[in-house]
Amino acid sequence: MPTAFVILSLLAALVPGASSEYVPAGDEAYSLDLEVDGYVNGDMDSARLMTYRGCTLERDAAYMYALLLEAAEADGIRLRPGDCYRSYNHQKAAWNRRCPETEVDVYAVDPMTGEQATAGTRKIRVCSGPPTARPGYSNHGWGRAVDFGDGYGVLGCNDRALRWLQGNAYRFGWVHPRWAWCDMDTREPWHWEWAGVTDPTLVGYYEFNEELIQIVQ
Repeated sequence: MPTAFVILSLLAALVPGASSEYVPAGDEAYSLDLEVDGYVNGDMDSARLMTYRGCTLERDAAYMYALLLEAAEADGIRLRPGDCYRSYNHQKAAWNRRCPETEVDVYAVDPMTGEQATAGTRKIRVCSGPPTARPGYSNHGWGRAVDFGDGYGVLGCNDRALRWLQGNAYRFGWVHPRWAWCDMDTREPWHWEWAGVTDPTLVGYYEFNEELIQIVQ
């Protein structure tokens, strides 16, 4: 059977309306398979990464990301990637910007007077803005997280594109982790993660390559 026919048949089985139930395997990014195979967060082997429309992701996540974008466009929804795979150094730079080191005084009690006095300084990190994972711990470092925009900026809590993701992204294994929901102080409506699927055979084209990307486009 021609390879293109096999790929197109697989795509047809995964588009909205397919008979197979298709739900995420969890509620946050799945990385155990990558860890077991020896991959390193932020230092992913380039052979395991794929780029689709300017968004570089781990190949299985990229495959489902492509299908998600295709479904969104069919519904008139504009989605654009803001941040996708991050290397260790990229994450380190983001961490340093969000959580810069600051010197603070260290106090100690003087044993002679019993009074508190400055004993020196130490460096601590003071973070501001939305939470940022330490380098080596971000799901962006596995290539299984995307920060979405709609062409005008990152997604906000009242955006139509966010509502579409909330109602449809699960069909492609993409989830919005609880800490990022709009009712949380740590809200990040733009941050979505690929959690895998309950039936991994639905993502069964393991020789993922540019030919598949071209067909999906």
